[in-house]
Amino acid sequence: MNLTVRQLQAFVLVSRLGSFTKAAHAMHVTQSALSLLVRELETGLGTRLVDRTTRSVSVTAVGREFLASAERILDDIGHAIANVDQWVAHQRGRVVVAAPLVLSGTLLPPLVADFRAGHPGIELVLKDSLPDEVLPQVRSGAADLGIGTFRRTEAELQHTQLFEESLVAIFPVDHPFARARRLPWRRLEQERVLTLPRGSVFRELAERGCNAAGMALEPAGEATYVGTLIGLVSAGQGVGIVPGYATALADRRVIAWKPLQDPVVRREVSIVHRATVAVSPAAQAFMDFVLEHTGIRRLRRASAKD
Repeated sequence: MNLTVRQLQAFVLVSRLGSFTKAAHAMHVTQSALSLLVRELETGLGTRLVDRTTRSVSVTAVGREFLASAERILDDIGHAIANVDQWVAHQRGRVVVAAPLVLSGTLLPPLVADFRAGHPGIELVLKDSLPDEVLPQVRSGAADLGIGTFRRTEAELQHTQLFEESLVAIFPVDHPFARARRLPWRRLEQERVLTLPRGSVFRELAERGCNAAGMALEPAGEATYVGTLIGLVSAGQGVGIVPGYATALADRRVIAWKPLQDPVVRREVSIVHRATVAVSPAAQAFMDFVLEHTGIRRLRRASAKD
């Protein structure tokens, strides 16, 4: 049995309006085309739904029973189409975003709040994670999007850059570095340097800066978490090398920082998703939102420096 939506629409309109002529006009078809739709529906069901005379149309007993079901089916289809329209229009859906702890605690909270306010029908889940846990979540589909600093060696992932920022040195507020106008990497040579562990993308960037300055990076200590590194610096255990956004976690009364120069080493913050899977409308809406708002922040920072 192959019933169609147009057959159901034709029958419901004939039943409601009591006229093939009026129903045909409402559907923008000829009367003969509408009569054919109703006959095809009756043939498919194996029973007469409408009694026709030259002057009137009446719904049979079976037709009256079927009418409620036909109306419910059309209502369900209408709701389903409306839901799809809302999904496509970025008004409904669910998106899971994985990001490392630093960005989850600094960059993303205001963006998440603003996005939720503007898209109340979309459920946004932020999964704060260790840096090396972000990409596995995206690859497995546990997260729709990942935000962070990643090596561009994953062919199955699509990268879109959000912004760049330089690595900075953090130190106690009473450290001599606080009075320096500039802070070249070479100034770290006589310091107890604290870094993130080997294997971290930030450790690689720190080693790149030291090597370019003609010195070897020999850390006096390591910490898996940026927050721990900041805590060690606060306790006077050395000078830390961290990404710029991490300074938002530091207590300005205790910690100061300066960009490392000669050379300036920047890290790229990107948003990633699986290249082989279509991005959902909800995820696309969040991507567009983050791209727009991080762009605005870059412009504001550039204006502040001019």
